[in-house]
Amino acid sequence: MARITYVPMGLNIEEVNQRFTLGKCNIKKQDNLKTNWEIISSNLFTFFNMILTLLAGLLFIVNSYLNMWFIIIAAINTGIGIFQEFKARATVKNLSLIKESKITVIRQGMHVEILIEDIVLDDLVLYKAGKQVVADSFVENGELSVSEANITGESKMVRKIVGDKLFSGSYVISGQAYCKVMAVGEDNYIDTLRMEASTLDKPNSVILDTLKWILKFVGIIIIPFGLMTFYNIYNNSVVAYDYIPDFIANSVEFKNAVTKMAGSMVAMVPSGLVLLTTMTFAASVIKLGKSNTLVQELYSIETIARVDVLCLDKTGTITDGTMKVDDFVLLHQFSEHKYRRSDIKNIVASMNFALDDNNQTAKALNDYFEKEERIKATKVIHFNSANKYSLVNLRIGGFVLGAPEIIYRGQYKLIKELVEAYAKQGKRVLLLAEIDKIVKEKFSGKARGIALIVINDTIRENAPATIQKFIESNVTVKVISGDNALTVSEVSRRAGVMGADKYISMDTVHDDDIERIANEYNVFGRVTPEQKKTLVIALQDNNHKVCMIGDGVNDILALKQADVSVSLRSATEATRNISHIVLLDDDFSNLPKVVKEGRQIVCNLEKTSILFLTKTLFTILLTISVLLLAKSYPFEPIHMFVIETFIVGIPTFFLALESHTKMFKGKFFKNIMKKIVPNSILLLLNVLAVMLFSDYFFNFTSIQITTISILSVSFAYWLILALSSLPMNLLRKGLIAFAFVSSILFLIISKELFPAHELPLTGLLVLLVLMETDYIILSISQGNFLKFNTKDSI
Repeated sequence: MARITYVPMGLNIEEVNQRFTLGKCNIKKQDNLKTNWEIISSNLFTFFNMILTLLAGLLFIVNSYLNMWFIIIAAINTGIGIFQEFKARATVKNLSLIKESKITVIRQGMHVEILIEDIVLDDLVLYKAGKQVVADSFVENGELSVSEANITGESKMVRKIVGDKLFSGSYVISGQAYCKVMAVGEDNYIDTLRMEASTLDKPNSVILDTLKWILKFVGIIIIPFGLMTFYNIYNNSVVAYDYIPDFIANSVEFKNAVTKMAGSMVAMVPSGLVLLTTMTFAASVIKLGKSNTLVQELYSIETIARVDVLCLDKTGTITDGTMKVDDFVLLHQFSEHKYRRSDIKNIVASMNFALDDNNQTAKALNDYFEKEERIKATKVIHFNSANKYSLVNLRIGGFVLGAPEIIYRGQYKLIKELVEAYAKQGKRVLLLAEIDKIVKEKFSGKARGIALIVINDTIRENAPATIQKFIESNVTVKVISGDNALTVSEVSRRAGVMGADKYISMDTVHDDDIERIANEYNVFGRVTPEQKKTLVIALQDNNHKVCMIGDGVNDILALKQADVSVSLRSATEATRNISHIVLLDDDFSNLPKVVKEGRQIVCNLEKTSILFLTKTLFTILLTISVLLLAKSYPFEPIHMFVIETFIVGIPTFFLALESHTKMFKGKFFKNIMKKIVPNSILLLLNVLAVMLFSDYFFNFTSIQITTISILSVSFAYWLILALSSLPMNLLRKGLIAFAFVSSILFLIISKELFPAHELPLTGLLVLLVLMETDYIILSISQGNFLKFNTKDSI
């Protein structure tokens, strides 16, 4: 039936209360989430935290309080980790494929709006277009067209008639029906799926994966290297003194071994980098939020930095989605009936009433032709993305409304010239035609055109500028639409899409040819949901990183396949659920900001990672070297404070947030290792050179070796900071100057820790020679980089 005519009654109050008493309501059990203590303990009792705490305890025992400063960084890292996991738990609690909060049910013959958890078994629920099915049900009266993409992954519309089953989590695309609830709570099919998989696919974070691998490697070597360092220093000390102290904890030898062991182990852990990475991504999410952009998956910002192809639909992205019927043209030559304009208006108004759709096209048709049952309908087939038309049997005959080239397949040439005349103006054209009968959701025989309906879809004012920004960022824009290919081409051309004049209609393309044409064309018309996904796969197979923008259930398959998925706020809940990023103001002009933010993060974190990880590799190489040479490790934790804070920590925080639009290229790990390895070797040579001079020429004391080494290493590190900041701009010059001045001031204030004033003349000469050598080596590697290139950052 076209409309629901029976009188629904539903359950009475006594029946509802009885089911509540028996627990047959839609309340769901709490997911198996971590408790507060489990979250705190899992972050607090990590491998590295345990090691750092043990080291801090040992330093406390030997009264070396200044060397315990590293515990502050560890505490901040732990605090952020706990906060992030509490936030994640809150997100998981809210994460559900069921996003409706209230639903209309019929009880005692009255329509009542209730919370979905108040639904009970056998409740009678009213579903209309745009609503989500909140409990497994079967259709008792009426007819629906639904999308089960959330459950099956298939974005085809499925027709549901009396007796058919509805799955919770599916979406009503069109129609209206009263449905009886057959399962509640955890018995719903969608809830069994929810226990097995999340809707939102998390993108891979190359930066995070690289950091995890490095931390795992450091975790393997840190304990044996630390113990060997302690044994080496302590053993050399007692051998030198030829006795073992009575009170080890209070002995100078034990304290020296503990502090040097801690110096080696603490410096191996790039804890500041983990903190900086987390803070940088979090800051970007907040920043984008102020631009009405919701980032649902933190590391999708990184992934979008690597995107080089953007796929989008025409309607709602390039155009504003507010469609309006301009006019309609009668086609007298194809039908025996001589329809008047008033006849066409009556037919379309009656079809609007029977279809009862709520999309933008339907709204435009309703506004122009009205929505009224002027002619009674006997059968309705709602619009299908595969067929691209709607079917209605009216009392006076059958009619089809949809894509002209699909409805008139085989005889399209008869109306092609007229259709394309409008399409060249960027107009959408619908064909209204007579049909003989409906068979299995399609019409049989030949359609007889009676009118062409012309619809205008306005291009957004900022669309050309937005697309130009993507082009300037070396991102190829591809328009993938279900509309007429010529219409899509014209709209794309006016919006500034490159290659818009070269387009293809996908209704005649075989699946085997999609991989070839995916890179050949930028404009695709008459695309089915399955073809959208196949196009994305073809682009990915050609080593492209793809971002997909969608707003409807027909975009779900492509969105889930894309490297980064973006939806609009006005999109269906199913679409928003599986999207990494949601544009809250329905304006894709904000997307270039997300791309810029992603590129800023990746490129800047590459630079800052070099600075942090140079220290890690340098420490590992130095530890190995002193063990092989049977030398004492020269540094305590406090000796690295200048490098950790003034040369690396503070400057990298600002560098990580600096504006950047350069496209990231290459592999992250390979890129950083090309800089980290030579930098670390240079720092190592500084320390080994001091030891060499001491052994063979000047016989420096251990304090003098430490002082000369840390001063030369700090200077070389400062040069590496300057090198990493190229090309120079005002901010980078300021950071380099700050690092130099603050380091000098700290060294002067802390002269007891760094007694440069007590160095002999030979020690000063060695220091000056090393500093000059570092400058020459790094200058040659870059080409006089300290002349400060004044070009702006790319």
